[in-house]
Amino acid sequence: MPAVNGRAYGVVAELRPRRRLRPGPAEHVIHVGYHKTASTWLQVCVFPYVAGLHYGDLLLGSFVVNLASAADHTFFAAGFRSVLRQIEGSSGGPLLLSYEGLSGSLWDGYGAGFRNATRLHSVAPGARILLVVRRQDEMLRSVHAQYVNEGGTRSLRDFIQGREVEGSRFSLRHLEYDRLVGRYVQLFGRDRVWVVPYEHLRARRQMFLDDLCEFLGTGLTSKVSRAQLNHSLSGPSLWLLRSWNRLFRATRFNADPRLRSLRGGRHVRNLMQRGVDPVVRWLIPERSTAPDAGMLAELAAGFAASNQRLQHFCSQSLAEWGYPLP
Repeated sequence: MPAVNGRAYGVVAELRPRRRLRPGPAEHVIHVGYHKTASTWLQVCVFPYVAGLHYGDLLLGSFVVNLASAADHTFFAAGFRSVLRQIEGSSGGPLLLSYEGLSGSLWDGYGAGFRNATRLHSVAPGARILLVVRRQDEMLRSVHAQYVNEGGTRSLRDFIQGREVEGSRFSLRHLEYDRLVGRYVQLFGRDRVWVVPYEHLRARRQMFLDDLCEFLGTGLTSKVSRAQLNHSLSGPSLWLLRSWNRLFRATRFNADPRLRSLRGGRHVRNLMQRGVDPVVRWLIPERSTAPDAGMLAELAAGFAASNQRLQHFCSQSLAEWGYPLP
């Protein structure tokens, strides 16, 4: 049994994983994330139109969120299996579950993703698993932007280095993707786990959709929108939002605003995205600062060995998309 990251994963590493084309009639599909990898686009524009899979009702959404967030002492696999059987009975077919929080928490340390993998296997051991990963330097920029969107006040450098970052225990280990992918392969089997780079999804959407349908053994019932959802704010706009947060927005990342707490923080962020950011982009051409770019490149290089192990589980070339490799 080969070892990956010092752990035995009962699989043989190959560049291109083997995939059966047709799932069985009761095989559920679970999209577990990661965060910041086009999950909203998949959930809004793709998954509702996958033929033969039941997706999108409130009960199913509540089920997967509760599975990912339940405290250990309140999680009982038998109870969740019973609920899943009831949902199966009412849906009349296999289910598609999607929740990026299954991959773990961005703000509460490392380890929840492994716990959730075990929970999913205890509830639906025959499921097929989809994971989307993202190059680590770009992932760090996007995670920091999410932190600011939710009320954060610290700069990118301070956030990554963990200096005085209130309310966040973000861990760089979250970006060692091979660890969690290997765990899913160990639990569900090599042929039931599909790993795809976000960069491939974004640049070659039709090819991604074709591969998705092949993995699921089904097709799409409608044309998929190419609209990009959840655009990131530009650097100058993020600076403006951080300043607003620091002065007026009370969140877990800023419990005591410097002036006063005002309501509508999320509305302010959305207003900036729709109205302010386009003007800021026009007035202030964005330039990547050399110190931040150098810091991110150095950090990303530290994931080279992890990416090399990840490549064994991923049919797409990570080198093609700029992932650091030894």
